[in-house]
Amino acid sequence: MPKIYVLSLALYLFTTQSFKSQNYEQLLNEAQSSIQAKKYCDALSQFKKAMATSQGIAEKNKFVFYTAAVSAGYCNDTDSAMNWLSQAQEKGLVTKAEELQYIESDSAFVKLHNSAEWIAVVGRMKANITIRKEAEDQINRVWNASIIKNAQTIRDKKNLESDSRFALFSTTVKDMKVPYLVYIPKQYSDKTPMKAVVYLHGGVVNTEKFSYENYQLQNEPIFSIGEDLNAIIIYPLGKKDFGWVNQQEAFDNIFTIVDQVKKDFKIDKKNIILGGMSNGGTATFYFASQNQKVFKGFYAISADPNVLLSKIDFDKIAQGKKLISVNAKDDSVYAFSGVENIYLKNKSVSKDWEFRSVNEGDHGFIYDGDKGLKIFESVIKELLAQ
Repeated sequence: MPKIYVLSLALYLFTTQSFKSQNYEQLLNEAQSSIQAKKYCDALSQFKKAMATSQGIAEKNKFVFYTAAVSAGYCNDTDSAMNWLSQAQEKGLVTKAEELQYIESDSAFVKLHNSAEWIAVVGRMKANITIRKEAEDQINRVWNASIIKNAQTIRDKKNLESDSRFALFSTTVKDMKVPYLVYIPKQYSDKTPMKAVVYLHGGVVNTEKFSYENYQLQNEPIFSIGEDLNAIIIYPLGKKDFGWVNQQEAFDNIFTIVDQVKKDFKIDKKNIILGGMSNGGTATFYFASQNQKVFKGFYAISADPNVLLSKIDFDKIAQGKKLISVNAKDDSVYAFSGVENIYLKNKSVSKDWEFRSVNEGDHGFIYDGDKGLKIFESVIKELLAQ
């Protein structure tokens, strides 16, 4: 889309430019409608007109080119299909093996698989995948080395000198090493007790192994607010056969982890809260219903207590320790109405349970870098400050 000039351009130029922009967008919309109606040759004609405009020539969206290529493929315009697919790749269409697999299975391109142009484009895609993977592998090696080194530094009672504020520790459960990650804020000092936040991640039932090796883990929302909270973040790792759904040992291990963190760090034992998202948020209801003195408050994001009904005693969510749960009304994983109903059914006995909602954001609303993240941070700050 062109920039809207207010003062520096003449009215005529502004009007003409706006018309062109609208025409380009209109052509794209018409092409999309034609594709949905499976009128691929109509879509191809509309894409050709759109891509011939100044806005089309300047287009940078890889998915626009890919969709145009699809229409050309179905309409047997090999040259256009390969030209647009090539441009889509130049703009970063394929970076992972699963993306290439999807494109290779796209029926729009089946007739092109034996062409020299197709083989060349796929070759560039594979090369890009290899380059990206090698770069990511190197970043992951650096990440893993740093979190292991930082753990040893902490155990040696030394201050972190690395830019990385993460350290990897583990507990042992029946000869199995169970890892957990700790985020250490920059203001941490072993002379001043620091508040702590335990975060139980989601997706446990779909996770085959403890996943800490990928450097992108540090981008989780709980870590992005860790520095602002000025709190130790404790991130236990779970998986399908050792997670906070049906494995009691995984629940018990959380207490072991917290005990170990207290030994390795200077923790304010009266200011530790626990919570999580999705499966982790659901597990929070279990912890909130236990008779324990470890946690002073709880938070549950996009959680469904129905998943763990047999483990939760709602009568005990009334021990003077607030539990704040937040669900999006448009959650596509756990229906909002179902969670709300269980709250209404138990609120008379679960006096510490405060049920809140957001209008939109779906199941992962805390991954919204603006609104959702602010809501998440405000809940945790509220619990730490009480």
